[in-house]
Amino acid sequence: MRNKAGKYTQLFVKQVFANLALLFILFFATEGLQAQQVKAILEPDSIVIGKRAVLRVEVSCPSDSQVIPVALNDTIFEEVEIFSASPLDTLRAETGDYFIRQEFVITAWEEGFYPIAPIPVLVVSRTDTLEVYSAPLLLKVYSVEVSEDATPYDIKPIFRMPLSIAEMVRVAGPAILLLALFAGLAWWFYKQRKGRPQAESIWEKPGIPPHIAAISSLENLKNKKLWENGKVKLYHSELTYIVRMFLEKRFGLLALEMTSGEILKAVEPHLKGEDMTDSLKVIFELADLVKFAKFSPEPQQNEKCMELALDFVKRNFPSPVAEEKKYKQGGEE
Repeated sequence: MRNKAGKYTQLFVKQVFANLALLFILFFATEGLQAQQVKAILEPDSIVIGKRAVLRVEVSCPSDSQVIPVALNDTIFEEVEIFSASPLDTLRAETGDYFIRQEFVITAWEEGFYPIAPIPVLVVSRTDTLEVYSAPLLLKVYSVEVSEDATPYDIKPIFRMPLSIAEMVRVAGPAILLLALFAGLAWWFYKQRKGRPQAESIWEKPGIPPHIAAISSLENLKNKKLWENGKVKLYHSELTYIVRMFLEKRFGLLALEMTSGEILKAVEPHLKGEDMTDSLKVIFELADLVKFAKFSPEPQQNEKCMELALDFVKRNFPSPVAEEKKYKQGGEE
């Protein structure tokens, strides 16, 4: 009997010590939890659709702890949207503890009641890491009441803010600088080109007969090899210019100011055969097709126009007597 009584006494004592240890642990654990507090405040807690409310989260913790910032998405729930979040604001209390605050601007776009679940905050200390939660909140969203006899109004037009000088400079400044740069470069090239002596054209040199100037210009054009290098349009433009200048100097026509058809009619009385008119017609018609219809002639056609132009000039040399008489008259003057 004594052995049994001693055994029960030992079990009782062990149970008492176990209970005391448990109470001791719960006391200090509760004290540690109370040291970290999270408070969520909603101002105001009821808004009109589209208006804004401020959700303020306040955390107090010991000075040797570290608070990990609240990480909320752009929406707390699908219906509640976050406009902005302020940076963490940290203050020290008189007791030495830290007081941390962060604000979120929220809104909702549908009428109803929207619960805001407890917000978790992670507090890291030297001895432990705790996840502390705020109390749940409720956001009420209501629509504007419209009476049945209210007069409907149209949507207000878009209000346009006037542009400030700073905005105009920021938007138009780079474009103005770029235009000024291009204008300066263009002016510089113009002055350089204007100050450079220009080569005198063979058509402007006195004492050179038009047929000599035409043959020399045609030979120079042939040596440039323009159409061989893909510059077909430039080739035919220069070729017809030489022919027109020859017609002006040789027959006194204003060929540079005439169309191809007008030139053919005006030059016909000065020619001695229809084949001469046909040669000019081939030259001018092909040139018009190249310049205005983007026609791509065959190499043989390009060469043929050069041959016709040379042949036309050679067959329209002025007679030696007329040429001599012309220059004598010019010398007497």
